[in-house]
Amino acid sequence: MRRRAPGGCVVLSRSASETEAIGERLARDLPAGSVVLLRGRLGTGKTTLARGLARGFGLEDAGAVSSPSFTLVNVYPGRWPIHHVDLYRLDRRGVASLGLEEILGGKGVAIVEWSERLPFPVPDALDIELEDAGGDDRVLRIRSGDFGKEKPRRRTSNRRASRRRETVVGRGPSSRRRKR
Repeated sequence: MRRRAPGGCVVLSRSASETEAIGERLARDLPAGSVVLLRGRLGTGKTTLARGLARGFGLEDAGAVSSPSFTLVNVYPGRWPIHHVDLYRLDRRGVASLGLEEILGGKGVAIVEWSERLPFPVPDALDIELEDAGGDDRVLRIRSGDFGKEKPRRRTSNRRASRRRETVVGRGPSSRRRKR
């Protein structure tokens, strides 16, 4: 089940394999330099979704994807290097000392589990929150990186007003516009 939500969509996954398939479909459309932020409680399927994302990014053996809780960052080969980051064991100060700025938005792609521990925002990231809905069901709230940003306002009314103040002086090829 999929439905639109403000700034993104909500997807219901009924199994781990379905969660993986959702990740694979999402990753196929993402370009190099993409960052996917995963949030959710322990056991909600972040690593399962990361496995699907890695497959969508071109990793042939997605079974190799495991939670990098102790190594912090695993790198897998795909269309581009896939950086799989797990911040579970770190506090914000520890995260700040990792130097993630080099990975996030770099030449490869990044999948960050426990992204709520990042001490800085990641513009243009795909943000996915996973929630346990009982049994094997998971709710995925997917938002693109421009959520929450204020959209530029169109200034058409000011342009129209300035056009109204212009008058054509004279006629013919030498006529000129002047503002009142």
